Amino acid sequence: MKRCIPLLLISCLLLCGCADRQVEEELLVIVLAIDQADSGKVSVAVKVPANSSAAGGGSGGQEQDQAGYMQLEATGQSFSDAVSMLNATTPRQLNFSQVREIVIGEAAAKQPDFGPLLQQIDALPRFRCSAAVIICRGSALSFSEKQKPYVGMRLSRYAENTLANYAGKGFTPSTDLCSGVRDLGCGFRDPLFILGAVNDFSASQAPGENNSLSAQAGFLPRKSAEPVETFGAAATDGVCVSGCLTGYEMALIHLLQGHVEALSIQQNGTALHITSSFPAALRVDLSARPAVLGLSLQCSAQYPPGYAPDEEALQNRLREDLTGLLRHLQALRCDGIGFGDAAVRQFLTVQDWERLQWRRVYSEALVQVEVDVRCREM
Repeated sequence: MKRCIPLLLISCLLLCGCADRQVEEELLVIVLAIDQADSGKVSVAVKVPANSSAAGGGSGGQEQDQAGYMQLEATGQSFSDAVSMLNATTPRQLNFSQVREIVIGEAAAKQPDFGPLLQQIDALPRFRCSAAVIICRGSALSFSEKQKPYVGMRLSRYAENTLANYAGKGFTPSTDLCSGVRDLGCGFRDPLFILGAVNDFSASQAPGENNSLSAQAGFLPRKSAEPVETFGAAATDGVCVSGCLTGYEMALIHLLQGHVEALSIQQNGTALHITSSFPAALRVDLSARPAVLGLSLQCSAQYPPGYAPDEEALQNRLREDLTGLLRHLQALRCDGIGFGDAAVRQFLTVQDWERLQWRRVYSEALVQVEVDVRCREM
């Protein structure tokens, strides 16, 4: 047994040496950012750890030490052209197996080739398709540049935990590259992507009268050392990004899906915590002209002891908010809740389904919302 101990120690040293060589010979990409200018040119940036070997090489992009990370940039006539230039001018081979975020500027996300762009990203060698997709207001490269691990040291862990935290609270979706490529234009539920922005804190969007969460990234009424915000969602219409949802609207969608932690409604100065134990029931009546989208939700409202709310008023409030959400999604031609899943079950063949022209029917349909709220003391 004693003879085996030196062999084990030597094996560990050899394995550590291989890992060190891999770090020295490759650049581990943590964030991939993409912007498109009015001229049509595409800019691509990667954020990588600024280790000594990477910092010593030359590059055609921008190198800035940002709390242990640097950003490399390149521009081309297309995404593939920009990536080729980036690969040609970086000091080491790019390794995309550790990407945590894909940040796409709003201008690029609204182009008709947004779907093919996601597919090109997914086709990059060893790309981590479980990376979160963020649609950024303004410059995606600026968003990536300003992002720093304010809590902890590793940007990869910081980014992953931060996005999971916001999605778990209900303020953002949790759509990754895999589901985005799968569902955009092909599924029966349009993907919702995380909405991001850089807030310079010079002005703030006036929150809604009834809920301060009725705001979007880039305009949150707050002050912080971290200007990067992810709040709300970017809606898609089967082709590209067609508009934005507020954090409160995203929380309503999470409530409809049966899970949310942060949907809080104020009534007469009392904060009510709204939860649902299971997803809302969706139905589509295609026999009516126009079609009817139906939604039934059962949820509970927790209130502090001695502050029982007006149950009927709360039901009416939720009904109005959900109706407004559905009409907003219809205006954006985005079936982000999944009525298509209910509608497609009424057809036997793909040809019959395609003849329906579901997106037109969905956008013109009437909306019926039923909400049942049971109030209980905390």
